[in-house]
Amino acid sequence: MTSLPSTLLASVALALTLLTPVGEANAAVPGSLTHQGRLFDDAGDPISGPLEVVYTIYDASSGGSPLWTETLTIDFDDGYFSAELGATAALDASVVFDGSARFLGVAIDGDTEMTPRGRVGSVPYAMVANDANGDINPASVSIPGVGVVIDSDGQWVGDPSGLVGPAGPAGPAGAAGPAGAAGPAGPAGPQGVAGPAGPGGPQGATGPAGPTGPTGATGPTGAAGPAGAVGPAGPSGPSGVLSFVATSGLGNAPAAATAFIGPTVNVTLGAGQRSHLVITKALGSNVVGGASGLNVYACYQSTIGGSPLVTQGGGMFGLTAAQSQRQPVGINYVFSGLAAGTYTIGMCGSAFAPANWNNNEWGYVSALVF
Repeated sequence: MTSLPSTLLASVALALTLLTPVGEANAAVPGSLTHQGRLFDDAGDPISGPLEVVYTIYDASSGGSPLWTETLTIDFDDGYFSAELGATAALDASVVFDGSARFLGVAIDGDTEMTPRGRVGSVPYAMVANDANGDINPASVSIPGVGVVIDSDGQWVGDPSGLVGPAGPAGPAGAAGPAGAAGPAGPAGPQGVAGPAGPGGPQGATGPAGPTGPTGATGPTGAAGPAGAVGPAGPSGPSGVLSFVATSGLGNAPAAATAFIGPTVNVTLGAGQRSHLVITKALGSNVVGGASGLNVYACYQSTIGGSPLVTQGGGMFGLTAAQSQRQPVGINYVFSGLAAGTYTIGMCGSAFAPANWNNNEWGYVSALVF
């Protein structure tokens, strides 16, 4: 294998860093990861041919202790490559990905390791995940030492303690019962006394009937009906936006080392919270021949003094601008999995010839926490 000159390797740019488990999502979790990207030389041209690449996983973004390393020979095609990490040196997921932050170091063909190291995202941590977010589709649910708590028909069959809520407030009084039946008729009045029969006279007339007795009293009101059952509690609503911040300004122009470009904002995250970033800045050139070789990323940096600048995602590489032109460059990204704290977020990047990027204008940035 022909080695690249050390002066060339010192300015090699590594494109999209993507770590994913090899295999289908519904299969058993595999023991290797895929690393894909693109490699350029110091002139911004893609590399071709086989090179020896040393991969190392650390417990810190700089310094720290190596947890795993592997050396692979990779054949580059117009700069593009795909490598299977763990193919020759097994990855012990319970040690390497124990839920702590991990960073991937890459050294090409005997050169010093590239900086900054790339942060390993959430997909490899799924190799030892002990929680689930979103929808799940089990046939039943069991707990070790307890047994089945939800059967295959979706019915709760576990301990019923605590499932029944407290009694609801008493329901409204029931409707009045029907009126009672009419009481019995009062006794008939006494019949009038017949007059004495006259001698030889006609029979005396019958006296009038006595008056009808009064109507019986109304029966008592029926007993109140039982209280109605308390309806089930409604589902909890979704979490909403917790805070929002936005600003605009000229900010920094591209530099040779990776740094913030354009305006930035500070966001404060609690445990389990995320932040959505949207930023656009106008960049261009007034230099004869224009400008090229601009690489941009979404970035964050803890506001604690001495904290490193960390790039996110794969970035956009090799952006150009013609002479006397200016064009908008934008990034949007969701930062997740960060520890609780305050962070500066925005767009960052670097350029092979930063002085050529001299026709720049304001940028606009906004972020929300949810």
